[in-house]
Amino acid sequence: MNKNVGLRKIFGWWSVIICIAGFISGCTYYVKAPPAPAVKTEIRTIRPYPRAVWVPGRWKWRRRRGRHVWIPGHWRRR
Repeated sequence: MNKNVGLRKIFGWWSVIICIAGFISGCTYYVKAPPAPAVKTEIRTIRPYPRAVWVPGRWKWRRRRGRHVWIPGHWRRR
């Protein structure tokens, strides 16, 4: 009886170790989008109202178009 319990524990631990090793070695990273192009230079306009905050422009990946699209900077209320 004790022999079976010991073998089950050993088999159980080895199966856990093998599963973890397989999981770690099988990890693959995929990049969903290519790196964004360089940031564009923008000219800020005059602040439209006193509490306005400038949100700089940025590149955003559009999967449907299959390319990066420039989102221009704009003023936003605080």
